[in-house]
Amino acid sequence: MGTVTKTTVGQHTVWVDGAEPQRWLDVWGPECSRVVEEFVNVPFASANNMARCTTTLVNASTAALTAGALGGTLLITTAGAENDGAQAQWLGEAFLPTATNKIYFGIKFQVNEATENDLMVGLVITDTTAIGGVTDGIYFRKVDGSTTCYHVIESSSTETSTTALTVAASTDYVLEWTWDGNKIEFYVDGVLTGTPAITNIPTTEYMTPTIAYLTGEASAHTMTVSWMRAFQLS
Repeated sequence: MGTVTKTTVGQHTVWVDGAEPQRWLDVWGPECSRVVEEFVNVPFASANNMARCTTTLVNASTAALTAGALGGTLLITTAGAENDGAQAQWLGEAFLPTATNKIYFGIKFQVNEATENDLMVGLVITDTTAIGGVTDGIYFRKVDGSTTCYHVIESSSTETSTTALTVAASTDYVLEWTWDGNKIEFYVDGVLTGTPAITNIPTTEYMTPTIAYLTGEASAHTMTVSWMRAFQLS
């Protein structure tokens, strides 16, 4: 790479190397760690991209690929008791925010209930109960009983959290964050919502893309994920 500067175009982060702009989605060099999920609904298990995940289901909750835009979606449907739900973590911890790399995480999703649920999306360490239990990560989190979603930086169970958005039911959101080696920026639908202090950046724990969703009441709820992308340039 040459001299790299950053700008944003809509909801997409663009890194400019010389005169040529390049979206993170198009970066496929040998020094790039990446996870790209369009959640294509396919009939054969060998091509099922969910096979690359550790999926934890609570009771009769499900996480399934379904037909939809861009070839499909990930549909999480909780069972009917409070705290039923599902979590998916991609195999292998490959992302570490140091001073010598750059990281992007982005996801597009919606939930059918604004208040009575818990959700977490981002990069965190491997943990089968990431909501409420993870010790290190950079992520977005909403807790049961509130419509406020926060962006969170956490290291060794010490976190910095700031309000990112107010969640509405059945509304698509694109949540993203970028790390450029010394600064982190959080975006909601392409709009910068926070540049918090980096005191609690987890610089010693490798992380993996994670999606977690639980119902907050004795009723089944859904989370629909259109896509998720994570890139690291080092």
